[in-house]
Amino acid sequence: MAELVLALLLWITIETGLAMPPPPPVLTISREEMAERSLRTTDVKGLYDRETGTIYMLDGWSSANLHGRASLLHELVHHTQAFNKVPSECAAKQELQAYNLSLQWLRHQGVADPYAVLEVDDLTIAVIAMCHAEG
Repeated sequence: MAELVLALLLWITIETGLAMPPPPPVLTISREEMAERSLRTTDVKGLYDRETGTIYMLDGWSSANLHGRASLLHELVHHTQAFNKVPSECAAKQELQAYNLSLQWLRHQGVADPYAVLEVDDLTIAVIAMCHAEG
């Protein structure tokens, strides 16, 4: 696992030009705990905790398949963004870079339809990356 994390972090830093952060802890947690931590009821497969610098992946997650590795890469993008203090209008806006890099990485792996692997489309990504007014 440590080698995979380092390889993905290196790929992210090469693609973005951002400084490479130290590898974060990666833990698997239950669906209930994921829902509690993410404060969402939707099917969240991974989560980056900016407070602790920890990546949480849903129980059953595996690095043995492309979807699993792409999901980990997505969370590592957030870790890299936090380490580099990448400015953003809101946290949701950082999803755009994370999804785009995940899609790009899948294409580099020879995947013809990376959207299908991630089970997402451009409209969904746009909605996820929208800032929401508070208040």
